[in-house]
Amino acid sequence: MLTGSSIILRTFREPDLEGLYDLIADVRTIGDHWPLGIGSESEWLKRFRENGWWTEDFGRLLVTDRAGRRLGFVNYYKPSHSYQGLEIGYRIFRPEDRGRGVMGEAIPLFVAYLFEAKPIERIQALAHPENRASCRLLERSGFTFEGTVRRAHFDRGAFHDLRMYSILRAEAPALSGLLAPL
Repeated sequence: MLTGSSIILRTFREPDLEGLYDLIADVRTIGDHWPLGIGSESEWLKRFRENGWWTEDFGRLLVTDRAGRRLGFVNYYKPSHSYQGLEIGYRIFRPEDRGRGVMGEAIPLFVAYLFEAKPIERIQALAHPENRASCRLLERSGFTFEGTVRRAHFDRGAFHDLRMYSILRAEAPALSGLLAPL
């Protein structure tokens, strides 16, 4: 469990699943820049029961406030077999919780943890160019804009460009400086 000043990142637990699928699959609350794809609930549950959504190449942590209210998630995955880096993604579940600094604390904490726990040199993230809030979040979290991945993402009937950001191990803050004191 990673405890920051106002949030907690932790693996998902069985009780967290109550109502969670409805929360993440409701396309009315996804936002303009999150993919509209909806997966099967049974497959989603099967993957959770197999590994708790935590493996060597994929991991998802629940983001809660200090009282335990589910706010969103952060995840990592291996984008390519050709190098040892990871890619991260993130999402706030409810529109009313967006823009409140949750991911501004969660992303640096998650990145610092990944660099301490994994033998990687690089973490990357993709953002829709029109999602200025996500682009600013990545920049404030120490990521560097690398360029545009042209027409790389199909969503809502069209192909879209994505902005590529990355952070290197030496650029990330130390995990110990981000954790809340005991």
